[in-house]
Amino acid sequence: MRNVINTVCWLTLVYLILSVGSLSSLAQDEHTVLLYTFESGAGKVVKDLSGNKNDGELMGPKWGAGNPGGGLTFEGNGPRHFVEIPDSESLDLVEGLTVEMWLYLEAWSTAGGTGATKETTYKVGPRSDKKVLLRMTTDAQAWGAAVVAGKTDMPLKKWTHIAGTYDAKSGEGKIYIDGVLDGDGKIGGDIVPNNDVLWLGRGAGPFLEGRMDEVRISNIARSQQEIQELMNIGIAGVLAVKPQDKLAITWGQLKSDLVR
Repeated sequence: MRNVINTVCWLTLVYLILSVGSLSSLAQDEHTVLLYTFESGAGKVVKDLSGNKNDGELMGPKWGAGNPGGGLTFEGNGPRHFVEIPDSESLDLVEGLTVEMWLYLEAWSTAGGTGATKETTYKVGPRSDKKVLLRMTTDAQAWGAAVVAGKTDMPLKKWTHIAGTYDAKSGEGKIYIDGVLDGDGKIGGDIVPNNDVLWLGRGAGPFLEGRMDEVRISNIARSQQEIQELMNIGIAGVLAVKPQDKLAITWGQLKSDLVR
């Protein structure tokens, strides 16, 4: 029996290694314009792992627990914490977008969008009605009209993965909650870029009260499978930023589950 368990464990380990290797290009392919793991745990700058140098300045949020590993903690509308990323050509999305992240809400937003916001061009995040929204300006729809919202209330005090996608060719926007399609709708047109900064953890007025981790922004509409794969593996594991740590944790959990 022990030999059978060892064989199963080793086969599972091989599968994990192959899975991480096959997904590495997915996380940092040419369509990835911003990629944050929040694993440094110190400093006033969060480094962009996409290769586009879209580093973000911490305007108040604290390093803390994420999902997995480290993350950022935001304290809401009182201290007004957020991350600010300077405008760049790579963040001027036109033909499509995908915004993905883990959020842990302590309270619901007081207005629209406390995930990622490039005001008046695109935003993805929870809003005051407890739903996740995608809002943008396109050459066919104004900022107020180009909206797609999810159907499920975003829970409090629970890590939840959110994603918003838009494909200019089909004109369709989609919202995913924990990798499951939660809302979709037709918008139409190319996204209209601007020269404003990109914010994480705030919109024009509201500020996130909660935690954030694992942010990826892409210049295409990712498929549901791509969103689920990165959500399940985790950016750090996919990129093998700390392969020994990530694999040790995963391998330890698997061994524990298999031996029971």
